[in-house]
Amino acid sequence: MRTILVSLFLCLLTTTSFAQDSTWFRIITQEVGLGDDAKALRINAADLNGDHYPDITVVRNIYRRGDIRVYLNEANSSVPPAQTPPRRFTDWTAQSGVNAHPSLDTTKKSDCISFGDMDNDGDLDLINGVWMYRDNIPFKEDRTEVLLNDGNAVFTHVENDGMEALVDEADPQWALSCSGFSYLDYDLDGILDVYVAAYWRTPNGPFHPDRLMKGNGDGTFANVSQEARVSAAWPMQGASVTDWNNDGWQDVMTSPYCRSNGSLLRNEQDGKFRDVGPMVGYNARKMQGDNGQNLCQWGAYPYDYDNDSDMDVLQVLVHGGLNSGEGRTTIATNLGPAEDYDLVQELGRLHRSDPQSYHLGNMDAQWLDMNNDMLADIVITECEYLDATDRPFFYLQGADHQFYDITPELGLVGKIRSPHSLEALDYDRDGDYDLVMNSNHFSAQGNTDRADLVFLENRIGNQNNWIGVQLTGPAGVNRTAVGARVFVYAGGVRQMREVQAGRGHFSGQQPLELLFGLGQSPVVDSIVVRWPRQPFAHSTLTDVPVNQYVDIDGTVLAAGTAPAAGDLTLDIYPQPVRDVLQLRSNAGPDARVELFNALGQRVYTGAASAAWIDVQGLQPGLYLLRLQSGSQLRTRRVCVVR
Repeated sequence: MRTILVSLFLCLLTTTSFAQDSTWFRIITQEVGLGDDAKALRINAADLNGDHYPDITVVRNIYRRGDIRVYLNEANSSVPPAQTPPRRFTDWTAQSGVNAHPSLDTTKKSDCISFGDMDNDGDLDLINGVWMYRDNIPFKEDRTEVLLNDGNAVFTHVENDGMEALVDEADPQWALSCSGFSYLDYDLDGILDVYVAAYWRTPNGPFHPDRLMKGNGDGTFANVSQEARVSAAWPMQGASVTDWNNDGWQDVMTSPYCRSNGSLLRNEQDGKFRDVGPMVGYNARKMQGDNGQNLCQWGAYPYDYDNDSDMDVLQVLVHGGLNSGEGRTTIATNLGPAEDYDLVQELGRLHRSDPQSYHLGNMDAQWLDMNNDMLADIVITECEYLDATDRPFFYLQGADHQFYDITPELGLVGKIRSPHSLEALDYDRDGDYDLVMNSNHFSAQGNTDRADLVFLENRIGNQNNWIGVQLTGPAGVNRTAVGARVFVYAGGVRQMREVQAGRGHFSGQQPLELLFGLGQSPVVDSIVVRWPRQPFAHSTLTDVPVNQYVDIDGTVLAAGTAPAAGDLTLDIYPQPVRDVLQLRSNAGPDARVELFNALGQRVYTGAASAAWIDVQGLQPGLYLLRLQSGSQLRTRRVCVVR
């Protein structure tokens, strides 16, 4: 069966491939309203006014007041759609209130922003934080603050929000230098909490410890760092949240600035975290970079790139080198339950093409299936050090799970120079990911202007089929379903994604809607959502028509319990099943799986390692699936329909 499945998959890839050329992406910055004044150092993409179209929010530069800009995504009605894009971005900054100071007659300083539903009303609120470099604090009165969204992208400050805890504990007159706000429901109480990545007071210390802020559900927070064992004090460039070990509880990956290896904080399911990074191979400095320099991790980007339902990690590293024995930006592949979810860095997966810099300044990245062939691709930025050759890198994933740099074929070399930040968003909801990034240029004086926004329209992705998933958390789940895991089954392939908010370098953020490429699959066999709640529960949709966004609110839940570590697991999808029953288990190679009809007659037997069972020859009705591994036994009811 596995051979048949692999052959089908390879055939699918062959029949849906497209030539890579300059028609794939088109730069339409001016056409979508992001003109000469649209500049940015940091970029966020998220729906702020509830119309399901992603908006863009940027921080233009550092050490300035009033430098947040909000651009709402609106219908373009000024000219016929045939001549210009159907959507454009309109400056909403003045109406939004994002730059208002809570106590002074001026605007505030904001260097790091992130969006999450902190009052659990279904819209995205804002945290803004201050960041400092080498004791440079021109506005000492500014602090991290929470602003609540009224649902129409108008933000107001929350009094007594609890963020007064984000100060230097040794000298409270100094604000905590924040490099990221990542959202999670660490205790599964249905309310979003925030992991705060901290930077430094000075390059040689003292370094600020990260913080865990527990949400109260009204926009206020309590500092629970000590109780949760979040205490590491190293300068960070941000953090990301993901369920690294598939136990249903969100873990934290930190991105260290050169001074440490970083941490993988495993959620112990009792309100505490444990750093297991050294045990499982999570290490930003496993190798030295260019000429022996320490590598600095600008961001960790979790994604299941090989479609095996385990979270791998793209580690974006600065100071990398190209020579043998020199480390650089890499993918750490998750080996799954059989190997205790160890992460193994594989430098050879990313194949760069010329032109390229010898000293690598990779600073941001996005996973996206740019051609919707069911294989995730990557875009990585590079800037700061060698302006003549620093550029974006567009990597297309092949059937061999290798990533090939196709930027020259796309005709984008020289058009975007030294980019720092980027985000992926389906701005027109046509079923493919577009991109927004910045293009930096060094002046004659050697200063860099991290400035011009560049917007790229994807013109190839929706030539394949696709499905978009929008989630609303049911009772017991945070409303925006951050932490939910979505499985899409189509064409013999299982894809898995998570809803994440505040990810990677300085809280980079994509829209909460998830987009899945489907190749030429004419229908989605099933969509399964695993909700972040206790007791654990999932929702299943079957036979879903393609090329649309579907809303899933958890109206129908199937409850269950999360397995303890080491317990035998068995998951089956879809349910009910017409053609192919998908299997997933942590059973070893000697385990067997059997299927019995209502009379107790065995109708199938095979190895538990089989990926699926063909049930097309079975009569409709109820069956019992039994998995046995040693003394452990798991059973599941199977409903076959026609």
